[in-house]
Amino acid sequence: MYFCLIGFNTNLMKRILQSALFSSLIFLATACLPEEKSESEKFENQLESFNQSMENIGTTMDMVDAMQAEIETIERKRALGELTDKEADEQLNEVKETYGRVIARRSNINPATTLPGWARQLGLSEPVGLTLDPDYSQLTSVKNADEGFNSILLVYYGDYNISMREAKRIAEAAKIPISKDYKQAVELAKTYSSTPIKGIAFMNFDPFVADAEFNVSITVDETGMLTISAVNVRQMQKQFQTETN
Repeated sequence: MYFCLIGFNTNLMKRILQSALFSSLIFLATACLPEEKSESEKFENQLESFNQSMENIGTTMDMVDAMQAEIETIERKRALGELTDKEADEQLNEVKETYGRVIARRSNINPATTLPGWARQLGLSEPVGLTLDPDYSQLTSVKNADEGFNSILLVYYGDYNISMREAKRIAEAAKIPISKDYKQAVELAKTYSSTPIKGIAFMNFDPFVADAEFNVSITVDETGMLTISAVNVRQMQKQFQTETN
């Protein structure tokens, strides 16, 4: 679905991974070691950590490249008629799930298991009857100087009908409206397609147009995956401005 937050744009994924890992390398290179160690020992320890991190970067980037190669092969077979659309879509989903999960697990520095207090103050709550996906769920904190802003992403999977019910309940309690883009997509589907859109998207902001103080979204895709996302936009913008100055 177009509004699903867990996408697999490999070029974007590479840039995100490179940015996150570069920040980690800076931290490793400047980390303080116990005073009793000599400068030579400090350097050796830092170099060892740096080299290990570089190896991890190479492994992760190789996985992104491998996933993209698999995707291109499947799309080429689809174009040549060697795979039906259904077969190609099934294989694509399998490749993205397999590679994407491993990549997400490797790059998830701060896994999240619950909503932080600031998110609960926004009126958000957690779904009932669904299972948290720890590989994709993550958070950042304004208290962490390397992150500089509060954000939370919680991903759940389970029965489609339960996900739809819980998404509506959570959105109503937090006063998050249905996304304008979703409404338009539903109307277009009614006019031009015999297949109704599955899933739903609630957002208190207009993507790429207008932000709220906290950008909040609650979405369900056609598989029943429910995603809760909240970002303190002001803190994030301030952090990015600090990094670019």
